[in-house]
Amino acid sequence: MSILEKFFRCKSFALSCAVHIALHHVSLQHLLETEWMDTNGAGGWASSSLLGCNTRRYHGYLIAAQPSPLRRFNMVADLEESVELSGHEYFLSCHDYGDVFYPAPFSAQQAVFFDMRHYPEWKIYLGKHLLIKTLLTLHHSQTTLLRYLLQEGDAISLHIRPLIAARDYHSLQKASAPIQSHIQWHHQHLEVHPFPDLPALRMGLMGGEFQPEPCWYFHLHYAQETARGLDDREDLFSYGKWTVRLQKGECCYLVFTTEEYPEDPAQSFAEEICRREQKYGSTQAFLARAADDFLIQQQDVPAILAGYPWFTEWGRDTLIAVNGLCTYRGKTDLARAILTQYAHHLSEGMLPNFFPDGEQQPQYNTVDAALWFVIAIHHYWQQTHDEDFLRQMIPAVQEVIEHYRQGTRYQIHETKEGLLFAGEPGIQLTWMDARVGDRVITPRIGKPVEVNALWYNAKRLQAAWLAHIGEHDAATQLMQDAECTLHSFQSAFWNPARQCLYDVLTPDGPDDRIRPNQLFALSLPHALMQEHQARCILQNIREKLYTPKGLRSLSPDDPAYQGQYAGPPSVRDAAYHQGTVWLYLIGVYVDALMRYQPDGRQEATLVINRLLCTLTEQGLLTLGEIADGNSPHLPRGCIAQAWSVGELLRVLHQYQLPVHAYYQTS
Repeated sequence: MSILEKFFRCKSFALSCAVHIALHHVSLQHLLETEWMDTNGAGGWASSSLLGCNTRRYHGYLIAAQPSPLRRFNMVADLEESVELSGHEYFLSCHDYGDVFYPAPFSAQQAVFFDMRHYPEWKIYLGKHLLIKTLLTLHHSQTTLLRYLLQEGDAISLHIRPLIAARDYHSLQKASAPIQSHIQWHHQHLEVHPFPDLPALRMGLMGGEFQPEPCWYFHLHYAQETARGLDDREDLFSYGKWTVRLQKGECCYLVFTTEEYPEDPAQSFAEEICRREQKYGSTQAFLARAADDFLIQQQDVPAILAGYPWFTEWGRDTLIAVNGLCTYRGKTDLARAILTQYAHHLSEGMLPNFFPDGEQQPQYNTVDAALWFVIAIHHYWQQTHDEDFLRQMIPAVQEVIEHYRQGTRYQIHETKEGLLFAGEPGIQLTWMDARVGDRVITPRIGKPVEVNALWYNAKRLQAAWLAHIGEHDAATQLMQDAECTLHSFQSAFWNPARQCLYDVLTPDGPDDRIRPNQLFALSLPHALMQEHQARCILQNIREKLYTPKGLRSLSPDDPAYQGQYAGPPSVRDAAYHQGTVWLYLIGVYVDALMRYQPDGRQEATLVINRLLCTLTEQGLLTLGEIADGNSPHLPRGCIAQAWSVGELLRVLHQYQLPVHAYYQTS
């Protein structure tokens, strides 16, 4: 049996555990730390831990989004569910109150299995009874549907009490808030308006009776917020509870929505099931599902969310992720629309760093987003040869180059050597952007290595495109400029003492810390180093930075290295780029392996499949943001990150790397 075959068998076992998990046989810690998520394609979602016990302020059954500008609200944070049979009440839900879990996670009579194929589903055994709970967020609708099906056993009474947060999704609710308890009754549902500045919430249970019992649930504890050093207690409000009687073979549908209440919840549920099965097929198309989680529509305008649960749309992340999430997956119309939309956001040659929640104006504080825009155009052009699109983008790319040459915000300008300088005190312009108060952790003012690799590539690619449309004089001049940049780069950035590249050329001298940014000089469409130098760089990266989860942001040999990302915000921010592993960097590592390693394809395949094993570790069947630099590289940060998934998919498609059949990528 080959190494790859052994590895695939290991992966298959790990994934089967993720798809069908016996919750009552798994440790409580694992159940709390692993999270499921279901997204609606319009910025909203439902999510919680595998245990069903919320551990974050971002967990809930309906986190609803409002578009233009994007705002998100945690409307229904939790449920209290119980089954009454033979005169006894058995709780299905669980809440953490800090020093006690109540109700207890599992009773002696319970066995619970969790499935995650195209949607979350719980199979709950109570003696001879089998109750199946299935959750769906409706596509492009701020609506969550839950179906409760009694598949086996005699009649039961099901009690469901929604626990309402009704707040901005970053905040926490307190019982002192002046919540409105008035209920408006409709034919199939009830409607409440918890606060004037929030959308109305509509709730209903088909066949159920609602009993008004307004009350607060106090001091619920969120363990992940404790670990992040943030406020970790919340009060939730209940308007009352539903009760429904189910016979064997019967089901009921619970609806939460901030939009129009569905006329037939059962039909809406069936249509959503059909949509998912048609889109993803009968196989476990986990990576396709993971990719689509980030693709949203806001009033017919496509966008990519950078990550769940707390990121909004970020320019740099979008322009790196779009290649794998869209272009290489055959979603070229969507890629074209996103890139065209970004071309409209150009301002003084720059593209937005991010689009803040609830604000109309984006923030233009990044040097490399506009350069990643050029790379994204390259990937799109390589896949489509879309002549009309290229001709539309060439002026936009020229606008970037001209403004960066002449100078734009934050001292971004080209030096006489043809290199790009960027930065001023207190401002973070590269992806290594952490700061604690007024203290910038990785200032990188000067000439960052990856920015200049991107700058050279922007010139080379634009020169080729100008030649393609017959602008030969302009192409020749730009190619000469690019050669000047290349010569300056090779002489200025090479560190002979360490046989690798400096990370940034600062006004006070070169920074010789070993970071992953130098890898972009090897991985971009036009490499900047001689082959023997590239292999030395790659060896440094492999020895100092590579982990099975991604690349460390700083070598462990460095005195500033921090191997754990944990604690309050100031501590975490100080470690964010000082050793923390970034999953998305696997993409550029694979690029370099394929280009410079003699057995690069085999090594790249192993690297990718090691990363695929982490699909079960944090956000279920997706890839997160970061991990600890120290072994065992525990997952940290966002549970689902667009550029982590996007870069994985890009290299899988671009190099046609073999993966197990479980990991469908289409």
